[in-house]
Amino acid sequence: MSKKFAEESSSKEIYEQTIERIEKERIILLLTGDSPASVTEASQYARETGFNLIGIDFKIPGVKDLLKSLKRTGQRNLGVFSISTRKEARIAINAGAVFIFSTHVDKGIIRRCRKEKRFNATASLTPTEVFNAYDLGADSVSLFPSGQMGGLSWLEFLKGIFPMIKVIPTDVMSPIQAAQYLEAGAHAVAPIINLERVSEPCNLIREFIVTK
Repeated sequence: MSKKFAEESSSKEIYEQTIERIEKERIILLLTGDSPASVTEASQYARETGFNLIGIDFKIPGVKDLLKSLKRTGQRNLGVFSISTRKEARIAINAGAVFIFSTHVDKGIIRRCRKEKRFNATASLTPTEVFNAYDLGADSVSLFPSGQMGGLSWLEFLKGIFPMIKVIPTDVMSPIQAAQYLEAGAHAVAPIINLERVSEPCNLIREFIVTK
């Protein structure tokens, strides 16, 4: 078996496993904050609590090294959000990200993720954006920011128009809101947890267990 074939097989396996985990677990925790140390602590706690899908904000200083550091601790299902360019997507993938959440509809990001076999959730809000993301080949639509656009009612509206599209509400949200999204037909939910604005992030992470 050639090295190139082995790498392609591995990428395909990672991609398929990521899809399976998202469909099974349905919660992708997205962590942001000013301190890599706080992100490390929160991600490790989330993993110990039972969350396998954890995304790190690309805007965090030193995110590339942070991803590699977390992988060395045994975390293998890390992704990245706040990706705005194809170059950022490439950097995140090379650092080990298994899924990518973008900030907007970008053909280059979607193509990069498809080429590298990485799960892509493309941020969209309007019906036109949602369909364009789907038409370009995004794995799912990240309804971002879901709460500011209309929350549950907007998700229900979009699902009524596009029942075939997998929608992942993405925003700061409570465990109750996450459960409501899932009951309304969301493919999964992606709660954003700002570690600098939450007094007890570990308690909040634990509360999302009830939603799973």
